[in-house]
Amino acid sequence: MLMSLPQMSQGGELSSSLSSSSSTAPSAATGSVTVVPIVNVEVFHPNAGGPGIQPHLQSIPEVANTGWRNYGNLSGLRRLVTAFQGLEIPATAVVNSQACCLPDVALLLQESGWEIGAHGITNSTGLSHMDRAEEEATFQKCLDDIEHATGTRPVTWLTPQFSITERTPEIAAKAGIQTLLDFVDDDVPYHLIYDDDNDDAASKLLCVPYCMETNDFSLVLTKNFTHRQYAETIQDHILQLVSEGRETVVCLGMHTFVAGTPARVRALSEVFTRLKETPGVQFATIEEIHSSIRSNEQEL
Repeated sequence: MLMSLPQMSQGGELSSSLSSSSSTAPSAATGSVTVVPIVNVEVFHPNAGGPGIQPHLQSIPEVANTGWRNYGNLSGLRRLVTAFQGLEIPATAVVNSQACCLPDVALLLQESGWEIGAHGITNSTGLSHMDRAEEEATFQKCLDDIEHATGTRPVTWLTPQFSITERTPEIAAKAGIQTLLDFVDDDVPYHLIYDDDNDDAASKLLCVPYCMETNDFSLVLTKNFTHRQYAETIQDHILQLVSEGRETVVCLGMHTFVAGTPARVRALSEVFTRLKETPGVQFATIEEIHSSIRSNEQEL
């Protein structure tokens, strides 16, 4: 379990009101990489598009790509849960609240032992077009609905489509979110400093960067990697970080309808088995990372 993490200075490019705290990263004799599988459980508005295995199929009603995505939530999620339980590897699920309405999804998430995080209401709509009241209502409804369906109120948040506003960190924190996954710009967690409209003092929210290089969309849907290439790229990415001698985190974004296919689960299972035996590699949830950082800060 990760007990100490460096924080890196960030540029604050989102707006002049957002920046991040920094501290000197401790030196390390050997690298330590904490791997966090992030399982995206997503639904999309009917006939409104979405990721596709054959994107040229766009008739309405569209059944092929829709069915492929639905297969992920029907079978891919179960397959990933079974594989991770067999490997005794923890994971964080980030869930569209409407996905909890699907048969067996809420039950599978409850039985998985995973951390349950929030991922908006559906993946067809982000936050960037919303005003403050709409964004606050979206957080409230999403968190309430997931808690009602699973019995767990999320403390981790990933915005659908990375479609955020300058208010998102503030609204997330006020809604009870402890960790944000919306930024992709580092290998270490850091505190995002944001202005609170109701407080003269700046506030901070933990960000754990979401890795785009190891994301299944990036490797499979964009680069068209085979299942073996996909899994081996994840392994190479992690082993390189171990060799660099720092304390780092890798969030492995995976989707039930991409990573959850039989061939990819088999390839991932083989790679994760090897990584579990690799010195310097450990697996954790986002909530565990947050707790470790918080505990470490309190001891300083």
